[in-house]
Amino acid sequence: MPTDRQEPQRGLELHLLLLACLVAPWSAAAVRLHPRDATSLALLASEWNGFNGSESWGGLRHADCTAMEGVFCDRDGFVLALMLTMKNFGVPLPTMITRFHRLETLLLIFCEVTGTIPDALSRMTQLNTLVLSGNSITGTLPGGFSRLTNLEYLYLANNLLSGPITPLSNLPQLKDLNLAQNSFNGSLPSELGNFTSLTSLFLTYNHFSGSIPSSMGNMASLKTLALHYNLLTGTIPGTLSHLHSLTRLHLTSNQLTGSIPESLGLLSALKLLMLERNLLHGSIPASLASLQQLERLALTGNQLSGSIPAVLGDMPLLQYLFLSSNSLSGSIPTALGKLTNLIGLFLSENQLCGTIPSTLSNLSKLRELLVGYNMLCGPVEPIVRAMRNLSVLYLSGNQFSGRLPSASSPRLTQFRVDGNFFSHGEVKFRNCSAVVWDTSGNCLAGSLRVCDRASIQRPAAGCASFCGVEVGAAGPECGGHGYCSVNAFTAAGECVCDPNYMLNSSNSNSCVAGAVGASLASGSASVSLQGSAYVSLQGSASVLSNGSILLTGGAPNQHGAAFASPALRLFYFPRKSSLCGIELAFTAAFSFVMSPGGQGAVGEGLAFVVAAVASDKGAIVGLGGVGRRSMGVEFDSVLSVKHRDPNDNHVGVNVGGSPVSLASATAPLILNDAQTKHAWIHYDPTSGGTLRIFLSSDPVQPLTPALTVNVSLCSALKPTASDSLFLFGFVAISSSQAQRHDILSWNFTTCV
Repeated sequence: MPTDRQEPQRGLELHLLLLACLVAPWSAAAVRLHPRDATSLALLASEWNGFNGSESWGGLRHADCTAMEGVFCDRDGFVLALMLTMKNFGVPLPTMITRFHRLETLLLIFCEVTGTIPDALSRMTQLNTLVLSGNSITGTLPGGFSRLTNLEYLYLANNLLSGPITPLSNLPQLKDLNLAQNSFNGSLPSELGNFTSLTSLFLTYNHFSGSIPSSMGNMASLKTLALHYNLLTGTIPGTLSHLHSLTRLHLTSNQLTGSIPESLGLLSALKLLMLERNLLHGSIPASLASLQQLERLALTGNQLSGSIPAVLGDMPLLQYLFLSSNSLSGSIPTALGKLTNLIGLFLSENQLCGTIPSTLSNLSKLRELLVGYNMLCGPVEPIVRAMRNLSVLYLSGNQFSGRLPSASSPRLTQFRVDGNFFSHGEVKFRNCSAVVWDTSGNCLAGSLRVCDRASIQRPAAGCASFCGVEVGAAGPECGGHGYCSVNAFTAAGECVCDPNYMLNSSNSNSCVAGAVGASLASGSASVSLQGSAYVSLQGSASVLSNGSILLTGGAPNQHGAAFASPALRLFYFPRKSSLCGIELAFTAAFSFVMSPGGQGAVGEGLAFVVAAVASDKGAIVGLGGVGRRSMGVEFDSVLSVKHRDPNDNHVGVNVGGSPVSLASATAPLILNDAQTKHAWIHYDPTSGGTLRIFLSSDPVQPLTPALTVNVSLCSALKPTASDSLFLFGFVAISSSQAQRHDILSWNFTTCV
C-alpha cells in the first residue's frame, strides 16, 4: 500500500516517462548543436561545478546533440530540453539559462540546486515544462511566473519554498501542478478554479490555511486533488461533486469540520476518497455507496458517529475501508461480507458492539483485520480460520470469548488478541520468528503453547464469573480470596490472589488482606489510562473533557506529570528467589501529540517513565526529577550537544534520571508537528533485558522498531521483596519555549 509521501513522487515518475516519449523524436537522429547554444552549454557547465557529465558539453561547438548528457535538440540544433537528475551542483539556478531561447523543457531533479528561483526565468515564455523537484530551493515564487502562459507541467515538489502561490494564478494551459513538501502558506487562491485544463493538483505537506475555495469545483478536467497534510479549515465544499473526472480526492490531516457532503456520492469515477484525521462529524453518508469504482475509503480519526451504513457492502471494487478512531456505534454490518475484494478492514477504537458477522469469513483476500478497542464479543475462531491470507489480526481490548482464533495464515506478522476473555486454545504460527504476538489479559490459565514453547498465562481479574470457566479446577482453595493456577516457575498449583489480598507468607495456600495491587504479584494486569479515576496529576497536568491528559498547555516553563494509580508490581518474589526476584515483561501502548508554540518554538519533549518516586520537576524532558530508581523513554525535540543528543528529533532511553541517554536514535517521523503519534514500548526481561520502542503515525504497530536497547529493569529500578511496586506514566517540560504535550490514550500491560 503506497504511503502519502509516495503519491507525488509516483506522479513525477510517470511524467518523466511521458517526457522521454515527447523528446525521443528530436533525438533519434544525429543533430549538430547550433554554435550559439554550444557556447551557452559551455558556460553553463562552468557554472555547475561537479557536474560529472559536463565534459560532453564544453568546447564541442559542432557536437552531436545525441552524445551530450541530458541535452535534447530540435532539427535546427537548438536546445529544446535540458533533463538532468541526481547531480551535485550545490549552486543556484544560473540566470544565463535564459540564453536558450527555444528551451521548452527544463528538468533538474535531485541536483542540489540551491538559492532562489531567478526572476529571469519568467522571461522564458516558451517554457512548456518546468521540473525542479527534490532540490534545496528557497524563497518565494517569482511574481513574473504569471507570464509563463505556455506552461503545462510545473513540478517544484520537495524543496524549501515558502510564501503564497498567487503568482501561479494566471497559467491557463497548466495540466499538472505539484508543489508538495514545501512550506507554502496562506490561503488557496480562488483563481485555481480557472485552471480548467488541470488534471492533477498536488499541494500536500505544506502550511496552507483557510478554507477550500468553492471555485475548485470548476476544474472540470481534474483527476487528482491532493491537499493532505495542511492546515485547511472550514467544510468540504459541495461544489467538488462537479468534478466528474476526479479519481483521487485526498484531504487527510487537515482541520476540516462539518459533515461529509452527501453530494460526494456523485463522483462516479472516484477510486480513492481520503478524509482521515480531520474534525468531521455526523454520520457516514449512505450516498458513498454510489461510488462503484471506489477502491479505498479512509475516514479514520474524525468524530463520526452513528452506525456503519450497510450499503457500504455494495461497493464491489473496495479494497481498503478505514473507519478507526471515530465514535461509530451499533454492530458491524453483515453486508460487509460482500466486499470480496477487501484487503484491509480497519474498525478499531470505536464503540461497536455485538459479534463479528460470520459473513466476514467470505473475505478470502483480507490481509488486515483491525477491530481492537470496541465492545465486540462472542467467538471469532471459525471466522478468522477462514481468512487464509491474514497478515495482521488486531482484536485487543474487546470482550471476545471462547477459543483463541486460529493463526494458520502463512502471511501473519501481527497477532494481537490481548485484553479479551478467550478461555482456551493454542497458537501455531507458520513463521514464528516473523510474528509479533500478544495473548495477555485473557481467561487463559496454565500453559499455552505458542510456537512449541510454553507460555504461562494468568487469568485476568473477573474471568471466572464472566467467562463461565473454572480456572481453579484443582489445588488449594486460597482461603476463598483467589484462584489456583499453574505456577510459572515450579509447574505446581499455587494461589493467585484477588485484588486487595496478597499471598500469605506463612501459608502459600491462602490469601490474606493486603494492599491494592498485591494481586499483581504473579499474573498479568492491564491498566488503561483514561480520565482522572486512576491518574495522579502533578504540576501543570490536567484531564481534559474528552478524557485525554494535558501535561503542558503551550506556555513556557511548565512541568507536568501524570502517573497511574495505584502502582503496579513489576517484580515477583517467590520463595527462594534471586536478588531481583522475577522480572515481569511489560508493554506500554499510547498515543500523544507534541505541538510547537508560537512561531515554531519548541520545548523539550515528553517521556514515558517507570519510577519509584513520582515527580514532575526536572531539567531534561522531566527525567531529572523522577529519582535514581527510574527508567525513561524520551521523545525529544531539542538538540543538546551537552547531553550528546543525535539531533533535535530523536528517541532515547535514560536510566537513573540521567539527561544523557543510554542509547538514542533519530525518530522515524517528525515529533513536534501537532500530529497524533502512536508508540509501543515492549520490555522483555529475558537475556538481561531488552527494550524495543516502536513509533508510527498510524495506530498499527510497525514491524521495525525505532530503537532497540539492551537494558535491565532490575538494575535500573533496584527492587526488593518489600519494595517492588512502581509508578508509571508521563512527564513533560516546556522549558523557556512554549510546547504543548497531550496524552490521548494509554494502555499498560504487565505479564509473566
